[in-house]
Amino acid sequence: MSKISDYLRQHLTGEVSTEPNVRRALARDGSVFELAPQLAIYPRTTNDVRKVMRFAWRLAERGQVLPITARGGGTSTTGAVISSGAILSFTSHMASILELDVRSNMVRVQPGVSITSLNEAMATHGLFFPVEPSNARVATVGGALASNASGVKATKYGSIRNWTDRLEVVLANGEIIQTERLTKQQLSRKKGLQTMEGEIYRSLDALIDDYSEKLSGLDSNAPFPLHQVKAKDGSFNLMPLIVGSEGTLGIITQAILKLESRPDDVSLIAAAIPNGIDVAGLTDQLKELEPSQLDFIDGETLKLIEAKDGGTPWQVVSKTRPATLIFIEFDDKHRAKKVKKVAKILTEAGVADAEIADTFEDQEALRAVNHSVSVITNFADQHAAALPISGGLMVTPNQVPELVDRIKKVLTKNHVAAGIWGSLGAGRVDVWPLLNLANLGQRQALFKLTREIRTLVEEMGGSILIETGGGRMGAAFTEDFYGAEIAATFVKVKKIFDPFSTLNSGVKTGTTQAELVKILRKNYDRARFAELNLS
Repeated sequence: MSKISDYLRQHLTGEVSTEPNVRRALARDGSVFELAPQLAIYPRTTNDVRKVMRFAWRLAERGQVLPITARGGGTSTTGAVISSGAILSFTSHMASILELDVRSNMVRVQPGVSITSLNEAMATHGLFFPVEPSNARVATVGGALASNASGVKATKYGSIRNWTDRLEVVLANGEIIQTERLTKQQLSRKKGLQTMEGEIYRSLDALIDDYSEKLSGLDSNAPFPLHQVKAKDGSFNLMPLIVGSEGTLGIITQAILKLESRPDDVSLIAAAIPNGIDVAGLTDQLKELEPSQLDFIDGETLKLIEAKDGGTPWQVVSKTRPATLIFIEFDDKHRAKKVKKVAKILTEAGVADAEIADTFEDQEALRAVNHSVSVITNFADQHAAALPISGGLMVTPNQVPELVDRIKKVLTKNHVAAGIWGSLGAGRVDVWPLLNLANLGQRQALFKLTREIRTLVEEMGGSILIETGGGRMGAAFTEDFYGAEIAATFVKVKKIFDPFSTLNSGVKTGTTQAELVKILRKNYDRARFAELNLS
């Protein structure tokens, strides 16, 4: 490895490190896995990334595979940004906002810029980037693109794929391409190129045609959503495939993102839902009002929060602990009328306890209640820790209450406590079970629970990979969830883009449960994020 690091130091403008303390720091992300890289690379330019990939390609041609993993803030909860090879860390140098076009509401950025930094800069122009994960202070644009993140306003704004215009991507052999929607004629010209880009377009177009009927049933959260690449008119766009691919098909070095006008004001409501209320029906009614946010915390989770730190955050809204606590936000010019309609809907449903906040200070008080789940996500002692093994379970919004109830039955059967919350509006459920990774039986229970919970989602026609991207954890369950034939097409996609498996090897495809067991941490905590108190 010393020869490799010496060569890279001579040819890159960025830094290369093989220091043990650096490698240890990069061995963990936000997941339950641990895998130390052989070296860390801090590129300064796209050309640095191109040189790294070209070098790795030449090594692979000689039979020496050096996996290359792109890393931003390191918040992945699925093991997507750890590697046994080389880590490309973008937050040191490639973290700039390069260009802003206020006329078209577009911004060109590098992958290492944090989403909070981007929004702070855009605020001075009356704009904002609406894809804002709960960990936006440390999460980067590159990481959000890699995992197709959605965030707290997913109910209205969806995922980052909806807000991405174009990408600059370095391919596995070091070629640099730009993604855009191609007409049939433009696609034909691309397919005629005698380059890796041309081979990708030829092979991918043929694969999509061969499996068109099978692919039509894919959801947008599939490991590789091939059904979104080729439109009915024959036009073609690699962007939907690259976004969410977690650095397994290419490395994003620039992105042109769409922006939205910054809302002048918002209104936020917190409502305590007692037992006996039809939450599914309530969700349908509230969704019709087009809120920017419609989140929930399960009542058993509120009970767990109290048990772990003695807090009773729900008392800002209700003196008694509710069965479900929901949060509704509006950020459009009709918010005052919508708040009145919400009040009427809640009253007619039998909900007596609710708080409406229009000022920043009052809203922060309600957001603090929503953020109280950080008591769970940051919990760890010598006996157990909350583990992020089932984040981003997706069903239709009115199915969320049923999924939550079924998950709680699985947890009870396995004698495991867990925090459960998510987005009613987006149909997302996050589950953080409390398990002790030092205990062999509970290490085994981790995968048993994951499989059982994902089976529930499959039975309900949902999906499992939104926001978290799938990572290494998802790769071990892809065939179970999508079936052998579709899983095989994902492997073919990976092979088309990355024939030597140098791009984030083991993520999306190519990982088994047995391999995951080998890299499980013996203990879990999120100490490296403690100063941010992430939820």
